[in-house]
Amino acid sequence: MRLVDWIVFVAFLAWCVWDGVKRRGGAQNLEGYFAGGRKIPWWAAGLSIMATQASAITIIGTTGQGHEQGLDFVQSYFGLPFAMILLCIFLVPLYRSRAILTPYEYLEERFGPATRSLASLVFLGSRCLALGVVIYAPSVALSAMLGLTTWESVLIIGGLTTLYTMLGGVSAVIWTDVKQMSVIILGLLLILGFLLADLLPVFSLGQLFDLAGAAGKMNALEIAPESTEMLPRTLWDEAAPKSFWEEKYNLWAGLFGGLFLHLSYFGCDFSQAQRLLTSKDVRASRLSLLMSAFAKVPMQVLVLLLGVLMWLFYAVHGQPMLYNPAQLERAREPAVAAQLSEIQGRFDGATAVRRELMTRLAALPDGPRSDLQLLQQYQQSVIAVREIRQEARATAAREPKDRDDTNNIFIRFIFDNLPPLVLGLIIAAIFAAAMSSIDSTLNALSGATVVDFYRRWLRPRASEEESVRLGRWLTLFWGVVATGMALFLEGGGSVIEQINKYGSFFYGSLLGIFALALFVRPAGGIAGFVGLLGGMASVLVVHFTLRIEFLWYNVIGCFGVLVVGGLVAVFERRAAPA
Repeated sequence: MRLVDWIVFVAFLAWCVWDGVKRRGGAQNLEGYFAGGRKIPWWAAGLSIMATQASAITIIGTTGQGHEQGLDFVQSYFGLPFAMILLCIFLVPLYRSRAILTPYEYLEERFGPATRSLASLVFLGSRCLALGVVIYAPSVALSAMLGLTTWESVLIIGGLTTLYTMLGGVSAVIWTDVKQMSVIILGLLLILGFLLADLLPVFSLGQLFDLAGAAGKMNALEIAPESTEMLPRTLWDEAAPKSFWEEKYNLWAGLFGGLFLHLSYFGCDFSQAQRLLTSKDVRASRLSLLMSAFAKVPMQVLVLLLGVLMWLFYAVHGQPMLYNPAQLERAREPAVAAQLSEIQGRFDGATAVRRELMTRLAALPDGPRSDLQLLQQYQQSVIAVREIRQEARATAAREPKDRDDTNNIFIRFIFDNLPPLVLGLIIAAIFAAAMSSIDSTLNALSGATVVDFYRRWLRPRASEEESVRLGRWLTLFWGVVATGMALFLEGGGSVIEQINKYGSFFYGSLLGIFALALFVRPAGGIAGFVGLLGGMASVLVVHFTLRIEFLWYNVIGCFGVLVVGGLVAVFERRAAPA
């Protein structure tokens, strides 16, 4: 990085920390610290929801996902607009009709304190685990930029965000999110402009989409595994699943699995549902949700498309065989270098063939499918490049977990290709995205601990001042714990998949307990508690016995709670004295 990049980056960090710290004056009581005094405008709450979703995982992990797998990941968001509408109908009025600070307070009203505490505990555990991944993602960028180790980078990003969140509370979270969202959007648009300016003189926009589609990168709608037409399955799914249950992303998994995932995440996960409690009334809370509902899917398409365009960029200009810094470092060892030299020769030959076939396909006046033999040769060249790169990664990796480089593709691209100033803005966007996700979760973890445990079980009569003071210390505590989790979780594949996978073990059950409360009126305290346990147990049983992809865990967990809780409710009713 050059001096101008450092100036942009440091100025942005200072701006965010200062803006967060200055809001500590409005966070002197529980309403102010955890609910923003119920005075946050709907548009600010909506932008904060989007900023929390547009994490560094979105920028780093999703672009890498687009580069490797294409647009198919966007299908996991097809259920999002429907989820937001359902939340506006059912949960928003429920929450805003009560003076609650966490959604789990409602569960005590419905099922008793044990179920409330269990649900809050599930939130604390799942969010802390996921937050480790959220912190790890931007640490990749920081380590590449400053030449630090990953653990040093994790400490820096976790520490800075914990500082202003600890002092300013949820108001600091939301208003810094608003600023961070503007930087994120600017950064994404700058990368899009750079890629198009580079590629359009080589191929027209239509040709770019045709070439990406022929390589299996534009499959944004998969109705069933066999619907990939003539495209070889290895172009888009190494596991070659036999049914849509075993496929990570298709229309049905996105609509149903994604629907349940987003219903739970935005309605029952306190880190997101907290925004619904900060606006002034039901209408404002609904508007903030709907704002995110109809902006998130297009934004996700944009980020994935950036990954696809990066793939085309490398296909045109020459693709690195290795992206992962750890693999590149080991590649310098004499024995490994000798093996990689032979692989590099084959890789260069395969990429040259792919480039030649791309040019020939683009020259066809009626599109790639007008010459099926040439199209098949091109597809086979794409497979050959990918398989050789897999061989190189396996050779350069010390351990199996180090073979993946999905999260390094974006970082390698920006440092190798972006000009000064633009690079500084993109690095600032990565940190904006990281902070906007970390700060929200830290404040929510602190809030759930204070409201659902400390004031409920340990000190019910604790003063506002004491509770806020404890909330600040707990923000620090959760920041330390999550930072430790980030160190533990290093190197586990695509971070965007990790975050949804971890959440899917719990989110369906959280949604299920709220559905049980709303729609199974006979269910009492025992039904709620046992039902929640039953939902999580059903996900674990399916995970260890069946080959079903993680988006379906949300459906299984929800119905697991409803079935187990409903059955217990029947027995509860029969056992009740007449």
